[in-house]
Amino acid sequence: MEKSLKSVSVPYGVYAGLALSIITVLAYAFNLELFTKWWLGVGNFLIVLVLGIFAVRAAKKISTTDYFSFKQAFTAYFIVPAIGLLIAVLVSILIFNVVDPQAAQTVTEMTAETTRNMMENFNVPQADIDKAVADIESNNQFSFVNLLKAYVFQLAFFSAIGLIVALVFREKNPNA
Repeated sequence: MEKSLKSVSVPYGVYAGLALSIITVLAYAFNLELFTKWWLGVGNFLIVLVLGIFAVRAAKKISTTDYFSFKQAFTAYFIVPAIGLLIAVLVSILIFNVVDPQAAQTVTEMTAETTRNMMENFNVPQADIDKAVADIESNNQFSFVNLLKAYVFQLAFFSAIGLIVALVFREKNPNA
């Protein structure tokens, strides 16, 4: 029986979700300050991107049509961040809203302090620094609603990247 496009991409989405979840759990377990580091976000982004590209390549290899369409390429890519980010969000909801809500407050405080230091290094006016820090402190980035919003925005961001990936991997219709 031939594999479908979705059955090829779903495992890559699960791998992405597991990788992101492991990173989240390890950061939670060893050092909450890691959640304030820019390179953690870049690393998570690269994991999803690379696994999305691998899913497109795998789907292209098993394609049974005359050509690998833009739609097929985008679908194969989109499944990865959709599943991977959903798993990661569910793990974050579990950790920061059920297991240890105090950790969310601690990370928020660390984020506010990191933002303050960064803005001071860039010589931002004190009034703007105070406003940015107050915004961070008044908004729980790990609340259920904010994590779901983040999921939607990340999905939109990865979809835009998926359009580019699909353009690269698609094949032109030879019959058109």
